[in-house]
Amino acid sequence: MPGKSSSPHLRARRLDPSERRPQLLECAMRVFARRGLGSARHSEIAKEAKVSVPTVFFYFPSREALVKAVLEEVARFLTDMTVEIHSSPGPAPEIVLTHAKAFADSVDTHPDYARVWLDWSTAMRDEIWPLYLEFQENIVAIIADTIRRWQRARGMSEQEAEDDARLIVGSAHMIAQMKFTRCTPEKLDHFLRTLVRSALGSG
Repeated sequence: MPGKSSSPHLRARRLDPSERRPQLLECAMRVFARRGLGSARHSEIAKEAKVSVPTVFFYFPSREALVKAVLEEVARFLTDMTVEIHSSPGPAPEIVLTHAKAFADSVDTHPDYARVWLDWSTAMRDEIWPLYLEFQENIVAIIADTIRRWQRARGMSEQEAEDDARLIVGSAHMIAQMKFTRCTPEKLDHFLRTLVRSALGSG
């Protein structure tokens, strides 16, 4: 009608609670990836999702709950990837290389997850640092178990399995950096194969 202007703010369509929380979490991941763990707020997630601020507070009653939900989602994503790959049969060098390549690919397919993970891995604050260490130890344990199985099959000592796993996990930061700086696929592949040889002594 003449004289009436439409609202300049588009609102999100109505969703069931089972759909709304994952949608808000997806928006939160994008905001945290841009703003960092220490800066993102409920109001920014609400703007990203085109909902009211009280809606975000309904699903995440405090900033601590919001941060925890984002970090748990990152941990779930990376842990599920690790479990799936390391449940496959085969020699450890092959499995570890597959895992490293899958992680590198995930930086392209899920860059927000990678950015939040990088921020989390260096956020040595009391409230979230223990969560990161727990997540990291779980990944180390899964990789170490793969290495031990391979070592037992070859009649090798299993004493270095955890150290080898930590070397592999520690290299994830360099892999992410190489992806974000757009290094060539050939250079990345060479690095991943060098990592496997250095950690496990096998190509």
